[in-house]
Amino acid sequence: MQKKFALTNETRVFNNQTLYRIRALRDFDDVKAGSLGGFIESENNLSHDGNCWVYDDALVLNPAHIYENAKIFNKAIIMGFVYGNAHVCDHARVYANAHVYDNAHLSYNAWVYHQARVYGNAKLSGSARIHRNAVVYDHAVISGAAKIYGKVYGNASVGCHTDVYGSVYGNAKISSYIVIRGNVYGNARIKRHSGLCSVPINCEVYEGNKVVKIIENNAA
Repeated sequence: MQKKFALTNETRVFNNQTLYRIRALRDFDDVKAGSLGGFIESENNLSHDGNCWVYDDALVLNPAHIYENAKIFNKAIIMGFVYGNAHVCDHARVYANAHVYDNAHLSYNAWVYHQARVYGNAKLSGSARIHRNAVVYDHAVISGAAKIYGKVYGNASVGCHTDVYGSVYGNAKISSYIVIRGNVYGNARIKRHSGLCSVPINCEVYEGNKVVKIIENNAA
């Protein structure tokens, strides 16, 4: 394996860890030999294979690993795992144990924590926060100050100050101050002035903004 980068003597300290700016040793993709990249803590943070790269003033520190064709831009901070064709830019962050992959795109001030996974063609922006074991995938879009603890997938979009502990999927669109503990799907539309403040467990919204309670059949 031919190395594609080396650590330089230029350093940056973050979280009491010393990171080193990288320099490309060979041409690949849009990177030319001799060009400077962002900062990593050790060679283990960035693969020498594929077209993955850390650009600009982005920071990558242990236990992070960037590989395949993933790209980190601007002032993003990575402590987790970014791979596939994923892009992380602006001031976005991926914390330890979180995974961002496939064609996922993180921008602005979106952060992914804990064991959360963002993949497929999912897009995160604004001040979105993805927590715990949450999964965001397919063509889902998370924006605003939304917080995701559950699942968002399909063509769903979640924004504003929505907190999702349940599931949002299909073509559902939510942009409100609301807590979702049940399921929102289909062509559901929940907007800021819809009058809803929560979708409880065992309830769902699948058309418009009407909450339907699920009645379990306990018949023998």
